[in-house]
Amino acid sequence: AFHNVCQHRGAKVMVNRGGWVREFVCPYHGWTYDHGGRLTLVPDAERFTPPVDCASRGLRPVRVETLGDLVFVCLSDAAPPLAEFLGELSDLIAPYDVAGMTLVADQTVHLDANWKAVFDNFGELYHVEHIHPQHAEVFDCPTAEIHLFDRGHTGVVIDGHVVNTRLPIPDEPTLYMAMALRRYGVDPDEYRGRVLDVRADVQRLRREHGPRLGYDYSAMSDERLSDIEQYNMFPNTMITLMPDDALIMRARPHPTDPNQCWWDKFTFHRQPDPTVAERSGVAFEPHPADDRRPNDVPAGGRVEHDDFTQDDIIEGRKSMTITIDQDVHLIRDVQAGMRSRGFDTAVLCDDEVRVQHFHDQLVHLLP
Repeated sequence: AFHNVCQHRGAKVMVNRGGWVREFVCPYHGWTYDHGGRLTLVPDAERFTPPVDCASRGLRPVRVETLGDLVFVCLSDAAPPLAEFLGELSDLIAPYDVAGMTLVADQTVHLDANWKAVFDNFGELYHVEHIHPQHAEVFDCPTAEIHLFDRGHTGVVIDGHVVNTRLPIPDEPTLYMAMALRRYGVDPDEYRGRVLDVRADVQRLRREHGPRLGYDYSAMSDERLSDIEQYNMFPNTMITLMPDDALIMRARPHPTDPNQCWWDKFTFHRQPDPTVAERSGVAFEPHPADDRRPNDVPAGGRVEHDDFTQDDIIEGRKSMTITIDQDVHLIRDVQAGMRSRGFDTAVLCDDEVRVQHFHDQLVHLLP
């Protein structure tokens, strides 16, 4: 990675948002750089006195490190190495093998909210029972484990394929449980009167059928085969992990207006080999959580990036899954309320300790 600055007169070399080029050509005077940042062409080079030293006038590099197939760019030479910065998170994320999943959606929504307000929303479960009622049919958020790590990182682990412990136990599996069971050819009616057995059986079914589909769950505990884990990487990136799915979401500040931001969502899915699945007799269906989620990836290519506004979601033209759509509906009003003269102090409960941990690190780092 390189600073997007030509070493001739400081013009931006690349002015488009993405794509692929054979070489980087500055649109101002045509100075040309290869993919390694080396200056390879200076038009009318003979007119420079003294001659341009191409070896020393290459693009200025920026630090790059990786976590699996995720690429992290760092603008600071003083920051610690990525592995040191992430600490325990690297080991916690690794068994999910996100690199073995397929990117099935690349979305960005423009929000009327400060980036920290959006990130705070994904740092607590206190709001879940109020705006995400569907979660009660598959997750037990009240008993979630909260984890606080060094450098402002946080995590949460939630039991899955269960029901909310604050609610009565249903007589038959919920919609989401039933869909998970059917993926493995199991009749949900067999669990009438014993819904609490679903979680352990989903763990067993997934471990039994995984190898037949080419999935390797050997590095994952039984709990990880049914539950959901979320890790917030300070300051602005979040990864949600399930055995065969992952969401990576990122809040990006607006360059001029602190009351706006962009929220990026990358959706990953572990795609079974259809020929292996057919031979195994396992009917592996698309992700059960949202039938609007795109699952088809162009042959030999990357899914197109989709960029839209929060009104597109609110008015039903776009979706980032039902859960995130619900958050988007609310976040603009949260931002407006926080800026009101009628509000000056937040009060956090124990379930919001991750929000406090995040802001403690911000206060620690900012002058």
